[in-house]
Amino acid sequence: MKLSSQSKQVSVFLNNDISVSCETSINPEMSLDDLLTNCKEKLNIEMHSKCIIYDSQGAELSDDDIEYLNEEEPLFLSQGEEFTKSSTIALYNNVKPLGQGGFGSVSLYEHRYTHAKVAIKSIKLKTLVSPEDINRVYSEIAALRELKHTNIVQLQSTFTLNEEICFVMEYCSGGELSAYIKTYGPMPETKVYSIAMQIVDAIRYCHNSKIIHRDLKLENILFASDSYSMIKIVDFGIAGMFNLGKSGERSSAGTILYMPPEIYKSEDNRANPAIDIWAMGCIFYYLLTGKHPFVYETVKEIISHIENVDYKPLSNTISKPWHKLIKGMLRLKPSRRWDIRRIQAHLEKYYEQPDEQVSEDSEDEEEKKVVVQAKFHKANTLTRPSNLLQLPINHFVGKSHSPSRQSLSDKTSDGRRVFPKSPTASRRAFNMFDFKK
Repeated sequence: MKLSSQSKQVSVFLNNDISVSCETSINPEMSLDDLLTNCKEKLNIEMHSKCIIYDSQGAELSDDDIEYLNEEEPLFLSQGEEFTKSSTIALYNNVKPLGQGGFGSVSLYEHRYTHAKVAIKSIKLKTLVSPEDINRVYSEIAALRELKHTNIVQLQSTFTLNEEICFVMEYCSGGELSAYIKTYGPMPETKVYSIAMQIVDAIRYCHNSKIIHRDLKLENILFASDSYSMIKIVDFGIAGMFNLGKSGERSSAGTILYMPPEIYKSEDNRANPAIDIWAMGCIFYYLLTGKHPFVYETVKEIISHIENVDYKPLSNTISKPWHKLIKGMLRLKPSRRWDIRRIQAHLEKYYEQPDEQVSEDSEDEEEKKVVVQAKFHKANTLTRPSNLLQLPINHFVGKSHSPSRQSLSDKTSDGRRVFPKSPTASRRAFNMFDFKK
């Protein structure tokens, strides 16, 4: 049964050169050969050429498909070559540039027929001059294909076009988090809780998928819309894989203000969840204060303050839960930073109960406990032996204030040495045994 006897207008693009196209009419009574003849004539292609017509998904058309063609879907004419994925760009009109980077650019495109907006990131192949550059691009493709989360930008497709690799991604119209802070200043705590919980949930999902973002920063977190409520994390170009208990992928790449001390100290540059924890701590600090915790005039100063975890404490006007959280995330040793689950639980607890009392267990307090325990252990070793044989020799004889008992000894008639009894020996022994009680 025919769906319609009316003619339709469809756009047909040349498969290997989308700058060449034509409009042609179709109707249910037409055959595929009729359509091919019309297209060849309008595109100045020799009639004897063997051609194929593909739909926008790359499927080859047959006679049975003609009556079901949609005016909103472009077609692609091939002169024998396979469908070219770059033909995807023909579905969109370029609206405006969104940003420019070292590897390429991002522009806003609008679908010709559905009018849906997408962001297309184009990376020039000639800028990929090293294996690390190439790996960065393909790492991002692999990561985005794997990650399906509400707060992670979705990759719709990829293709090559005119010596460029193109990523077709969902468009986030709200812009970068950094631009929002510059415009409106620090966020109220309730909004920071909302944003922070979204970031943490997305990064926990990444870590569960064994992916470390490694370049979390304000510029890589976008608002999905101009309602400024939902965020999307972008740019997984230097993301790394890790396995708990095993060596993760190594890289010293990142953004200076968000990189942790162990990277600068060349102690450990393996992919590790603690790298993202540190960066999130810097982000939350900025959302609350409008300033980076480690921003200084020179790179040398910045690195020095990061290596010493030397940043200005949060103001007393900011509630205690944030003080505790930032201290837990910005810790020198990666192993002592709060893990993602503890961070998430903390945020959820104090978002719902902002007036709940906060216990003091900052890194400083823990360090004090460690020092006290170490001193007590040392003192215990010296003053509380389990038996007298464990005491060091100089506990009984002090070289600095008394002569050797050897020099005070006498010989008996049978040649044995007799030592004078120390006047304090009995009291010292008594005191030690008494202390043990």
